[in-house]
Amino acid sequence: MSRKKLAATLRSTTIDDSGSYDAESDRFGNLLDGRPSTADELAKACLDAALTPRLRKRIQRGDTFTLIIKAPGADWIAPLAGAARRLIADAEIFTDGGASKNAKRPHTAGADIAEALSEGRCAIGVSQEPERFLPATLLTVADAHLAVAPPDGAVLRRVFRNLRGRRLRGRIPPGVADGLSFPEIVAAFRPDVGAMQILENLASFAAAKARAGAAKDTPSLDELPGYEAPARDWALGLVADVAAWRARKLPWRAIASSIVLSGPPGTGKTLLARAIARTLDVPIVSTSCGAWFTTRGGNLGDVIQAAQADFDAARAQRPTLLFIDELDGIPDRRNLSSRGRDWWQPIVNFVLTLLDGATTPREGIIVIGATNHPEALDPALIRPGRFDRIIPLAPPDAAALGRVLRYHLGAALADADLEAVARLAPGSTPADAAGWAKAATSSARAAERALEIDDLIAVVAPKDNRSREELQIAAIHEAGHVVAHLAAGREVTQVSLIARGEYGGRTIAHAPTIAPRRRDIDDIALAMLAGRAAEQELLGEASAGAVGDLAQATRLLAEARARQGLGDSLLHRGEPIETLLASDGALRAAVERDLVRIYDRALDLIRERRDAVLVIADRLQERRCLTGAEAEAALLRPNGP
Repeated sequence: MSRKKLAATLRSTTIDDSGSYDAESDRFGNLLDGRPSTADELAKACLDAALTPRLRKRIQRGDTFTLIIKAPGADWIAPLAGAARRLIADAEIFTDGGASKNAKRPHTAGADIAEALSEGRCAIGVSQEPERFLPATLLTVADAHLAVAPPDGAVLRRVFRNLRGRRLRGRIPPGVADGLSFPEIVAAFRPDVGAMQILENLASFAAAKARAGAAKDTPSLDELPGYEAPARDWALGLVADVAAWRARKLPWRAIASSIVLSGPPGTGKTLLARAIARTLDVPIVSTSCGAWFTTRGGNLGDVIQAAQADFDAARAQRPTLLFIDELDGIPDRRNLSSRGRDWWQPIVNFVLTLLDGATTPREGIIVIGATNHPEALDPALIRPGRFDRIIPLAPPDAAALGRVLRYHLGAALADADLEAVARLAPGSTPADAAGWAKAATSSARAAERALEIDDLIAVVAPKDNRSREELQIAAIHEAGHVVAHLAAGREVTQVSLIARGEYGGRTIAHAPTIAPRRRDIDDIALAMLAGRAAEQELLGEASAGAVGDLAQATRLLAEARARQGLGDSLLHRGEPIETLLASDGALRAAVERDLVRIYDRALDLIRERRDAVLVIADRLQERRCLTGAEAEAALLRPNGP
């Protein structure tokens, strides 16, 4: 059908500018071949609802004009473009959601727009963020802008009437489709369900999406144990600020609404994000960089589209919390090879733009990233307007871990000293504590009796199957760490001989300073190497159990030289340390000299404190776990027990 014929058809169509809709006088759907699909009818009805009286008259007259249509989300772009093409058949349509392979290139879009207008055809652009994705020429010459909204009650009634030929009766709750994607709304209109079931479907979908990632058993911040400052302080401050924003007492730009949580696996990064969403009573959109690469084909356009979809989902449900796990999956561009940069650069830049509050409206969206490797993040991610700061989550101390156990055990073992139990496993995480409680409870249930403290201890500190010789080696090793930490003036919290994972024991000590000097770094490296030195000095030879200590000391000393200006050069090098050590022979040799020098100091220290090492080792073999105070008492008697 030509545009002139279409205009004539529209001129004969009765359209009430007040927004009411008469199915009998509607000719729009009949322009399609056969009965319109639900998707076609929904897109058409939403576009029709957005039309202004002036624009309706221009369409009826067959005028030539340019139009920008803002879609509710990227998944609405294609359906709305189809509806616009059916409305104005010969229009030049431009669509781009940031990942479209068929988007008009800027250098060709201007010519296409000019040609269309010169031929008397309209030019229409459709995007969820027109200012970012549509051609600049189209934005400059646009005659009209439309913002299409998700369907309200009136639009849903129109769609139902056109599809079923009868009225949709009953009350439609306000905002019943808000936050739902286009396919989700279409999915509610199943051919085998009645009118009320459609409304129930929409309400059910919206409720499920609002609950996404925020399970009923997620505790609120007040209930959540195991988190200390600064993470807890930030979270509580955020809750207070969002309350002030909701009361219109604080602008969103004044809220620190985006952070990165960093820490080892199991320290509770995801749980803290869920607890914040629960406390704020907002939906949470949970995703990960890995999901962007696996949910679709994995090519450049698919990855960008997946990322865009998650941001669109968060934007549609505002106020909401967007949680992005595995944030280090976005590579540091400084470390990219020339070959990899061509593929990664568009993705990194796109994600940075999505996060950039200066160019992308972020009001009402809390963004929390999570990573186990904060050192691998691109520096451009961590700045105000994207992620404001990195907040570390360290494994909790025994007191906090005891509170985590209490939370998971509920009323069971009400009189037990759970902090003492937690001290049996230094360095454990809240996830570990949750697993202990579950395993101990399951064991007691299998025995058909109430939970006992021995059930819990058996899980936290299981029976050690190592030989006497293996236990002695592990005890000497940990005692060497303790002596070196205490000799340097650092506080030892706990030392344990309980095997866990790849560790045969564990020593927990507080780091001396946030900005260590070179001598501080050397002392830390000495403590790392002192376990191996104790084995060599007291047992005559070292075991392979120090492999983790050697890796940490090597990395620590290499970073001091290559990045922190604490060696022979002030040059900061951003490549991964492993890459630098493999490719730079001079750096490798310098770090080796540092290791040998510091290891010699560790041997000297162990010789001086030999008796203290033996006392701590003996006590470890007897009790399996010592507090820092108990270990320090042994050090004060260096000449024997």
